[in-house]
Amino acid sequence: MGLIRKPNSKYWWINLKVGHKRIFESTKTENKKKAQEILSIRHAELLSGKSTASAGQSEPQELKEKKETKPYTFNELAEEYLNWCKGRQASYNVKKYIIPKEFEKRFKGMPLNKFNSILIEKLQTECMAKNYKPAYTNKIVTILKHMFTKALEWDMIDKATLEKIRKVKLLKGEIKRLRYLSEEEAERLVFNCEPYLRPIVITALNTGMRRGEIFGLTWDRVDLKNRIILLDKTKNGERREIPINDTLHKTLSGLVRRLDCKYVFYNPKTLKPFDNVKRSFSSALRKSHILDFHFHDLRHTFASRLVMAGVDLMTVKELLGHKDIKMTLRYSHLSQAHVRQAISVLDKKCDSCVTVELNDRFANRANPY
Repeated sequence: MGLIRKPNSKYWWINLKVGHKRIFESTKTENKKKAQEILSIRHAELLSGKSTASAGQSEPQELKEKKETKPYTFNELAEEYLNWCKGRQASYNVKKYIIPKEFEKRFKGMPLNKFNSILIEKLQTECMAKNYKPAYTNKIVTILKHMFTKALEWDMIDKATLEKIRKVKLLKGEIKRLRYLSEEEAERLVFNCEPYLRPIVITALNTGMRRGEIFGLTWDRVDLKNRIILLDKTKNGERREIPINDTLHKTLSGLVRRLDCKYVFYNPKTLKPFDNVKRSFSSALRKSHILDFHFHDLRHTFASRLVMAGVDLMTVKELLGHKDIKMTLRYSHLSQAHVRQAISVLDKKCDSCVTVELNDRFANRANPY
């Protein structure tokens, strides 16, 4: 309660409640000291028992604001939302691409209070007509839902509008990639990588770091003495420590480190970090005869190898930097050979049980007494 700042407003706003009376109005001033004086006057009016009508209001200020204030438009929300995402979310670059491409032209100038579930479901239908994959369509809807969640927090919409948006269900049939490399494939891939690409791939295979985390890694985050990589800027915004094993320690120790470049993996011509190794990575895959594999699948490989080695899921969750164990379950799949090996353990137990049962049965026949 008191003075607040609203999005898209340069003035201080009064948000005050005394007993059953409440006012929510602009002070019409950018000066905080003057705004505090206005706040004191309005507070005194409420304490003295004056009705809101005495201040020139025929109805509660909140209702008056809703009627007199022009509704926010989607373009205004998009601008505020992207400004909020920048520096806060690792997915900012993805949202900066999707919001203008999928939303701004479609919803240009549309008041936020006109949005409903039908409108969003039509968007889903159009995405399916364009042969978008369910995963991409769901990402579009998820971003839109989060935008309206923030809009409610910023007093740009009412709760009823958000509830309409939340009713829209995501599409089923989203395929979760479970592709990972065998030990032999991983060795073959590393061998066929270009010299500058090889340490990047080795880092991904031995840390499970995301591509952006690897490319943005700086030497001040790498402690070779204590064998720890400390990540401050992660997708979920939390710090993460990753141990450095012998393979990675040998790889990082062999890299050329320059005083005029802080990045671990950089282009020697520009001294800037790599941002795209798609062409060289595709070439290495082709030489290694590896099909249907993406750079992010190196992260799947890291998690799968840990699980097959017997590492518990909570440890894998911590290493991958997941907030929810449900996300870790995506990476906890096992190879079919490993599953068959696990099931074969039951054969031995069953054989011993059957053998004991048969022996007892024949013994009883031989000696009925």
